[in-house]
Amino acid sequence: MDLGIAGKVALVTGGSHGIGRAISEDLGRNGCKVVVVARKQQWLDETVKAIREEGGEAMSVSADLLDFASYPRMVAEAEAAYGTTPDIAIYSPVGPPPGTFDDFKDEDFDKSYTAVVKGFANFVRAVSPGMKEKRWGRIVTIGSGHGKLPARLSTLHFSYVLANTNRPAALGLSRTIADELGPYGITVNTIPPGFIDTGENYKAFFEVCAAREGITYEQFMARELKRIPMNRYGTAEEISGVCAFLCSQRAAYITGQYIVVDGGHMETYF
Repeated sequence: MDLGIAGKVALVTGGSHGIGRAISEDLGRNGCKVVVVARKQQWLDETVKAIREEGGEAMSVSADLLDFASYPRMVAEAEAAYGTTPDIAIYSPVGPPPGTFDDFKDEDFDKSYTAVVKGFANFVRAVSPGMKEKRWGRIVTIGSGHGKLPARLSTLHFSYVLANTNRPAALGLSRTIADELGPYGITVNTIPPGFIDTGENYKAFFEVCAAREGITYEQFMARELKRIPMNRYGTAEEISGVCAFLCSQRAAYITGQYIVVDGGHMETYF
């Protein structure tokens, strides 16, 4: 399927590893000029190299998403490299750690809100003016199933108070922005992934969850696998495929949506 986005400039935050890297590579395969944003230069270099080896165009910007000044800078660097501002913008924030209400102080709630909500707001402020001028744009956030359905200790076996608090706020912001940007031909959608095997970061998160229960990582993951109707964990490419479609010409009438990719797991929360 021709997605109709060849030549578009795509800005991908968190684009050098895990789901973000898969999205960067997928957009590169579809002819986008990819601007990969992350902190670690080594990972950035590896991702840019991988895209170029498949015949795509890519550049990197090293930036900290908690530094709001980095957002206009990454847009400016994209324009300097490719002669135009981003047409496609993917926001993949650093997710909050698991933990109970008593585990966290006010500053932890502030940091999580900054990363998940305020970071996204500043990201949109940076990318949307150029999209408005072109009257075309695609914004996708990599969200969380807990934006609509809070993680409960009794069902997921781990507490996730920071996500339960801030993910709904981010989803509300995304839905509001979708309404406001729709008249300009700009779509805004959220993809909440389920259990997606992305390597070391994925493992580190659930090792913490397992340790809180006093069981091994292997025991924890085997138990959770039984709760997924597809009977397996997802891949980063299964997220990136959905994201690439939402960025396509064919997805022009899809906006303000929350598209869960979790192998049917969300239905088992109840």
